[in-house]
Amino acid sequence: MIRSASAAVVAALALTVPAQAATHATVLRISTAPGAAMKYMTTSLKAKAGTVTIVMKNASILPHDVGIKGNGVHAKGKVVTKGGTSTVTAKLKPGRYQFYCSVPGHEQAGMKGTLTVS
Repeated sequence: MIRSASAAVVAALALTVPAQAATHATVLRISTAPGAAMKYMTTSLKAKAGTVTIVMKNASILPHDVGIKGNGVHAKGKVVTKGGTSTVTAKLKPGRYQFYCSVPGHEQAGMKGTLTVS
């Protein structure tokens, strides 16, 4: 009887404890074009909803960074020189976002791409 009562208490506790929501984390790696070209080597990225991190390796002789914007999100990594790594992380819901270089003039020169989150 004690054993079945204990089992009933454990079962009741299991029902009253809320389940933790699963969070998904995605790390995407990109790089800049070598030389003086103002572009990323990719212009399209995909990720699952949740925490998304873009890690950008700067192969260019120019300083660059990586940022994410759209749907109320505006985050950016640090500007780095050749050989450096810029990282940006944001919690993203399903939708379309833009990843871009925030160094003045670089986005306008085409240093951007689409990040699709599902």
